[in-house]
Amino acid sequence: MKRRAAAGLALPELMVAMAIGMALILAATALLMLARSTYLLTDDRARIEESGRFALEIVSQAVRQAGYRDWSAVGAGETDWIAVTGLDARSLLDASDGISRPYAAAVNGSDVLALRFDGSGDAGMKNCAGASVPADEPGAGWSIFYIANDSLGEPELRCKYRTASGWNSDALVRGVDGFQVLYGLDGDVNGSAQRRYVNASAVAQEADGWQRVSALKFALLVRGSQAGPTRSRRYDLFGAGYTNAADSGVRIDEARLPAASRGLLRRIYAATVYLRNFNGAGS
Repeated sequence: MKRRAAAGLALPELMVAMAIGMALILAATALLMLARSTYLLTDDRARIEESGRFALEIVSQAVRQAGYRDWSAVGAGETDWIAVTGLDARSLLDASDGISRPYAAAVNGSDVLALRFDGSGDAGMKNCAGASVPADEPGAGWSIFYIANDSLGEPELRCKYRTASGWNSDALVRGVDGFQVLYGLDGDVNGSAQRRYVNASAVAQEADGWQRVSALKFALLVRGSQAGPTRSRRYDLFGAGYTNAADSGVRIDEARLPAASRGLLRRIYAATVYLRNFNGAGS
């Protein structure tokens, strides 16, 4: 009787032990999943930060060298060319000549920025692909930035440049939902009037507009691969204070993005860069 009673008491104890064990396993699994989710979000934020800062640096560097002229090689009689040009809400064909064949299927109304400069004999002038531009031909250096989708539909910041054999285009940063540019337009070629920032279409309508560009504001919206807050967001690339009905790409509403990309972590990266060679650009 004692042996049967002992055996009868062991079953409830075993069930309690199993329940405690299962609870511990579930708690450990939940902690593991939370740790994994936290790690993925942290890693995603780091990748976004790295991509955004890299994009800012490479575009800023290209803007600073725009308009560089090697006067010793060019000579006083060299035909003028424009150092800075751009297009609103356009994308480009990879192998076309410069920005001569834009198309309107731009990713979220993203812009095109084209920068031109002379090469140099000391290999110090580089295009957006990081290749040195020689001083053989005046104005041979080009750095053109635009957004296009890759073969999987992922938007990416691309760099277009000219080589001896033609035009090439390379991907710089993946996961860029938007690229917007405003041009600091001085009142005259000497920069004596107050600078105002306008889009490419407005610059093109001004007399000698492109020659009067002395600074650029640009902004990028970079996304990650992990889900962030579930609520829908609206991103103003130049801040809520800048509004332009004809420049819809400066505001990106997450609710209007493809369903597969909604809810992903995103961050805006923006910079203002002054042209070092403004006095020589287009003059």
